[in-house]
Amino acid sequence: MVDAVFAILEDRKRHRADDIANARLTDVFDKNENCFKLKRWSNVAVGDIIKVENRDLAPADIVILATYRSPDAITTGICYVETKSLDGETNLKIRNAMNVTMFDSENINNLHKLRGRIECEHPNNNINTFQGVLILEAGEKEPITHANTILRGCILRNSKWVYGLVFNTGRDTKIMQGMTAVPAKMSSMDRLLNKYILMMLLVLLTCSILGASGCTSWNEKGLVAWYLGDTLPTNHRSVGWMTMFSYYFLLMYQFIPISLNVSMSMVKFLQAQFIQWDKHIYHEATDSPALVRSMSLNEELGQVSYIFTDKTGTLTCNVMDFRKCSIAGISYGHGTTEIGLAAKKRSGGVINMECLEQQRGSDTRHVNFDGPELFMAIKGEAGKEQRKKIERFFTHLAICHSVTPEVIEGSDEVTFSASSPDEQALVAGASYFGYQFVGRTPGTVQLQFHGVPREFEILEVFAFTSARARMSTIVRHPNGMIVLYTKGADNALYPRLENSDSSQLLQQVTRQHINDYAEEGLRTLIIAMRDIDVEYYERWRKKYYLAKSNLVAIERQKEELDNDIDDCMNEIEVKLELLGATAIEDRLQKGVPKTLSNLSAAGIKTWVLTGDKEETAINIGYACQLLTNDMKIIVMNSRCYRTSLAIREEIDAHIIARIAEIDASGDGKDTLKQIGFVIDGETLALVMKDGTKNSLATLSQFCTAVIACRVSPSQKAEVVALIKKAIPSARTLSIGDGANDVPMIQEAHIGVGISGQEGLQAVNSSDYAIAQFRFLERLILVHGRRNYKRLSTLALYIFYKNILLTMSQFLYAFLNGFSGQKFFLEAGVQIYNIVLTSLPVILLSVLDQDVADRFALNHPPLYYSGLQGTGLNKYVFVGWVLDALFQSAVITFGTILSYNSTLRHGKSGSMWLDGNTILTIIVFVANIKLLPHQHSFHWFNFLATIGSIAVWIVIALIAGRVSFLSDFFWSDMMIITFSCFTFWLDALLIPFVALLITFTIGRIKAEFYPDYVQLVKEVSKFKLDEKLLLSQNVRSLIAPSILHLKYLKGRVTKGGSGLVMPSVRQKRSKTTRKLYNGFAFSTDDDSNKTESRNALKSSFKIRKSSVRCETTKM
Repeated sequence: MVDAVFAILEDRKRHRADDIANARLTDVFDKNENCFKLKRWSNVAVGDIIKVENRDLAPADIVILATYRSPDAITTGICYVETKSLDGETNLKIRNAMNVTMFDSENINNLHKLRGRIECEHPNNNINTFQGVLILEAGEKEPITHANTILRGCILRNSKWVYGLVFNTGRDTKIMQGMTAVPAKMSSMDRLLNKYILMMLLVLLTCSILGASGCTSWNEKGLVAWYLGDTLPTNHRSVGWMTMFSYYFLLMYQFIPISLNVSMSMVKFLQAQFIQWDKHIYHEATDSPALVRSMSLNEELGQVSYIFTDKTGTLTCNVMDFRKCSIAGISYGHGTTEIGLAAKKRSGGVINMECLEQQRGSDTRHVNFDGPELFMAIKGEAGKEQRKKIERFFTHLAICHSVTPEVIEGSDEVTFSASSPDEQALVAGASYFGYQFVGRTPGTVQLQFHGVPREFEILEVFAFTSARARMSTIVRHPNGMIVLYTKGADNALYPRLENSDSSQLLQQVTRQHINDYAEEGLRTLIIAMRDIDVEYYERWRKKYYLAKSNLVAIERQKEELDNDIDDCMNEIEVKLELLGATAIEDRLQKGVPKTLSNLSAAGIKTWVLTGDKEETAINIGYACQLLTNDMKIIVMNSRCYRTSLAIREEIDAHIIARIAEIDASGDGKDTLKQIGFVIDGETLALVMKDGTKNSLATLSQFCTAVIACRVSPSQKAEVVALIKKAIPSARTLSIGDGANDVPMIQEAHIGVGISGQEGLQAVNSSDYAIAQFRFLERLILVHGRRNYKRLSTLALYIFYKNILLTMSQFLYAFLNGFSGQKFFLEAGVQIYNIVLTSLPVILLSVLDQDVADRFALNHPPLYYSGLQGTGLNKYVFVGWVLDALFQSAVITFGTILSYNSTLRHGKSGSMWLDGNTILTIIVFVANIKLLPHQHSFHWFNFLATIGSIAVWIVIALIAGRVSFLSDFFWSDMMIITFSCFTFWLDALLIPFVALLITFTIGRIKAEFYPDYVQLVKEVSKFKLDEKLLLSQNVRSLIAPSILHLKYLKGRVTKGGSGLVMPSVRQKRSKTTRKLYNGFAFSTDDDSNKTESRNALKSSFKIRKSSVRCETTKM
């Protein structure tokens, strides 16, 4: 019922949203009256001509016929759209009107004369491509591409209006076609509970069979009381057995905890509210609180074992600054970054901690350049040749980009929107040095060189893709020269550079510069160009346009297969002249190093998946404290390992070496060094092709951190899928901020989106959303850990209290001839779960805190309980079940035996007296059972416990007076019960005996066998010095140390869970294994050896006693 209510509320919200969308109005051209009229979106039809005004949403997919053009406008037939609702990107994108309608349709009087048709593709969800042709009645034809369309959901920007022809509406629009269901995710606890429910179903069936068999046997022996009459079909044994089986099944149906899903849904909803209300994960600068989009995974946050994170915009701010550049072999720009400082610190250099505060060299947005040398070179002080090379370099930056200008309404200020922050930084850098981008038309780009206007004709643009890793623009200069400008990653462009002697020297110098920049964590791009012969260009252009018109080539390009279009682009992007390189800084977000360090200390393995260079990725790993000098760093890249066989042999060698180290560690007193693993995209691609990927998954289990550099978006998702498949017990969490992170986010068990600079696509595809990476620490270590512990207790308690009640009813069958007679008040049974035992456990599941937030964050090993599943597993579950069975037997037989011998006049108690007493004690025991599992006590917890017991007494008293709530035999039963001395004796002794084992075991464990959690609770409770928890003797109690590694070793050697034990080959690869040990930096000496547990406990006892004594003195 509760789930149905939630579903109805969600459906109602969706219907309201649909009604609001359908009721919106738009201008639709009326051909009869030659004017625009307002119509509801729901009434717009294919073939209508509509008018979309500035900052309005497009109501349908349209082909742009014409755009507004002011008298003094530079641009013609061009507009800008915001596609955030489609792809999550916040930058503006250029859209062009059709050439054959651009001018004729500007005048509204010409619209009614427009006749023709559109032939286009069937409706699909691909928002980046469109194939069609506009055929006018006069015979004119023009191909339609996605650059000529505005899709439903896009917002028109920087243009007063556009006229568009509708070609898709409603469910046929691309945004609706792309609305696929988010992958359904189920937490590991839910899967485990489903198994336990099946187990309880077997228990229910077993008890029903025993009850039915006992009743049948009793009847066959003629033991049926004469006064019962022929109530049982004894003449047909099988019919009677089935009847009693069904009866017992219905009598004991509460073995199946029907209230479990309802209770967990309510608790998860409240937990989600507390996450969203947490002010510590609220980002004030952007007014962004945490967002829970899938509350069903709350407890899964407490069992995360692997984190896969993007770098740009996730670990970093994604606010790029133009920092340094290399032009013609000369590096310009001074200063360093915090990542550079971390690298300097590792190398033992002298560090001035104030340098970061003093190095800001510019107040210009997206520029942080320091150094006068480049300005002097621009003035000609370094020679005319260098000045010419600098001009070509910055001309390249000002032309080859996707930046679009936007005029802010109500002012003359112009802002620039780009497809990525890197583009903004490059254009801002060029402008800072006097080469200013002004605007563009569909075929030209306008610049100003130190205030002098220049216009270049844009001939072709090859957009950046992750597969190409570069962008190119072909332009015609005012003097008629045709030039190809290309920028991209060094591994993509260096093979395409010319190979002359002078070029080779320049390439070596520039490579050294970009390596230096990478050491500082700067993002680098290679800048290159090529002068193109006009005749060659014309021949190439014909071939290129022929390929672009080939539908087969278009389809193969979309599927990233070999095709003629890419071949043409590759053909012209060769023999490039190297101009230089750029270095863009993307600062680390606040708190990232501390967050990653604490998550690692919590036993969580982190993978950083980035497209950066290897050197950049490694140095960022050190700056983030993901890698440390005490680690063994294994680096595998395509330069050293070119075949999957060599890669597998190398990985297997590291696995064998690690297993040998574990064996050599003996009893675990020797500390094993942690392992960090770095792999590049090309090597990863080879690994994922064959069985080597299982070896990679095995090695990753022994690694604390893994960094994958130069990886594509698809590879990110493949890595997550690999770990999920190879290590079924692993719980994965992916976190990212961009549309390219969506596959990774959806593939993981938990997806976390960051609302950053790249739009909301990651957030919309996630299960949880936060504004900063540092908030992940609190989300996991505080909320995740608590929710796991709370929900574990909730689930176990619900099973426990149902068994406690139902088993008492079953045990009574042994005393009543297996008749199946109920001896509880039916009203009491019906409200047992929803009233008498629900509120205390719900309060515990929402508000209980075993340790304060500060301790959960300062002592990450507390999180290990979730990683090991100690809160809910088969052993804990069986323990609670046995406890319920024991208590049920004690309560049932203890009560009946006491009444059989101690009532006045030697009479035994009635069945209803037995049932009332047993049910009262069950309610009391079930509520008291929670006390050992409750860590924070409040007045409302006490009130809920006492109130639940009191409610039962009140209802029982009322039932004894109100006939429709009970049978005649229940009349004044609670008053009769209270009048019996035996009841009060039972109420004191039986709960004591029933709960004695629970309280005794808990106390013995806490006193003589404490775990790390218990010690932290004692430090918190008695306000002891937290330094006690940092000593080696306490750390020895943290289970996932050498014991965990030996467990992994056992799994690998046995070949379980998809992991493989590498075979030792006779013939090893000739490739030299590349192994870094903290990059050759010294490590600290081993800490003191572990002290005994008894000595540790004694120290805690002494401190606790002193606290107690001091309290007594006060």
